[in-house]
Amino acid sequence: MNIASLLNRSVDRYPDAIALVFDQRRWSYAQWNIRINRVAEALVDLGVRPFDRVALYLSTGEASVTVYFACQKIGAVVVPMNFRLAAGEVAHILQDSGARLLVYSHALARQAVQAQQQVNGVHDCIVVADEGEALAEGHYRYEMLAEQGGGQHEPDYCAAPGDLSALVYTSGTTGRAKGVMHTHANDLAIATNCTMEYSLAATDRALHIAPLYHVGGFQAFFLPHVMVGGLNVIEPRYRALSTLERIQSERITTLFAVPTQIQEMLFHPDFKRYDVSSLRMITTGGSAMSSTTMRHVLTDFCPGLFNGYGMTEASLTLLLHPRDALARLGSCGKPTLMSEARVVINDAGRDVRPDEMAAADEIGQLIVHGPQVMAGYWNNPGETKKRLKHGWLYTGDLFSRDASGYFTFHGRVDDMIVSGGENIYPREIEEALYRCPGVQEAAVVGLPDEKWGQVVTAFIVRSDPALSAEAVNEFCRNNGSVAAFKRPRRIQFVDELLTNPSGKVLKRELVRLYSKAVHPS
Repeated sequence: MNIASLLNRSVDRYPDAIALVFDQRRWSYAQWNIRINRVAEALVDLGVRPFDRVALYLSTGEASVTVYFACQKIGAVVVPMNFRLAAGEVAHILQDSGARLLVYSHALARQAVQAQQQVNGVHDCIVVADEGEALAEGHYRYEMLAEQGGGQHEPDYCAAPGDLSALVYTSGTTGRAKGVMHTHANDLAIATNCTMEYSLAATDRALHIAPLYHVGGFQAFFLPHVMVGGLNVIEPRYRALSTLERIQSERITTLFAVPTQIQEMLFHPDFKRYDVSSLRMITTGGSAMSSTTMRHVLTDFCPGLFNGYGMTEASLTLLLHPRDALARLGSCGKPTLMSEARVVINDAGRDVRPDEMAAADEIGQLIVHGPQVMAGYWNNPGETKKRLKHGWLYTGDLFSRDASGYFTFHGRVDDMIVSGGENIYPREIEEALYRCPGVQEAAVVGLPDEKWGQVVTAFIVRSDPALSAEAVNEFCRNNGSVAAFKRPRRIQFVDELLTNPSGKVLKRELVRLYSKAVHPS
């Protein structure tokens, strides 16, 4: 099998079932497949050949998934890009990937054209634009390509399982974005893994509010629903009330949302106006959630809440099922069906082997093995060798595993705080802060300090506007879960935490912004 056959099987099994809903339009699997084939024919006519890279710089919408499948049918490699990237960042990815063709949204035309002019090799551009919107000279209008031609015949190409299907660039939270190589076999494994874990079926109706350029939103959520022949509703932009309206009107059964989105919807003054009873599953990840909020989610929003851990290099690897949501609050669960995971000792000074496992509850580095693990980093053998060793992916994330086999995240290896010679793991402090009344979200980093090297600093989003730094300090002193040397010495209240599209807090950015701005409370 390959990604094209994944789609074709659903087309054969459910030709008349609705596959896609976007912007007041609905396509059955048969209708959508014709549209995909037309785009595939257009790409071939423009000179795209197997293994050529096709870059997508698109707002969330139908075009991103249609072009993706069109590329799979002709053996091209998709390069999805964050639509929030600046022109220089887009140019870096275009140059690094060697993209031959760029598909972009008209609203991003200025950045797209600037990026194209900075690189060599991008021969053609396709623009997703409304009728009447002017295009740059020589650029093609997407809707015309998607509506013209036959589309009745399947492209005469069959990708091998080991062929590349996509280059997914990392979010850059640990440095400059790197191209993660996904093969057809990788992405089929990801889709199968998630289909089985979430018990997806053709009767499921998914709402897509997560970015489709991201593994969590596409490979781990959109692809699985196509695999089973489910309905996919794409929201062009997340907003709390429009999402609740969609859940009600489309009788949505499955949703992927980051914790901040879940909380924004749940605590919205108009939440109870909407009927969300059709939801059987919400899957989330990226940051912690307080026990109070978790109880509200389970009783008022959706009883089937999954909390997962994954990364671009391996997608969904650990998953906490709804039955454990409260009893194991703060845990990422156990390895998914197709994943093997271990915690090895954390010794940056040497090459740690997979059999050098940390003791129960000891913090070490998570390593992962399975068919979903990336083939490597594009044009980066040095980084590939560093991360793929002894048949395992060394994630660079700190975890512990308890005696019952549940994994708990403690932050990035790079996030560890060294204050006064002591190693401090931010996650355990964050977990304690989430138990403090009045705390909605929390992130802990180490800021530079002349005396201690780094000083533990907590960034807090309040659910109670009256919460003070003194009250937080008092809680940390008295709750018994944080040692004195680990307690935050600085507290900064913020309106929101800086996060990437997958919900992970951008701690490097917090350090950069607040190193000179935060004062002791």
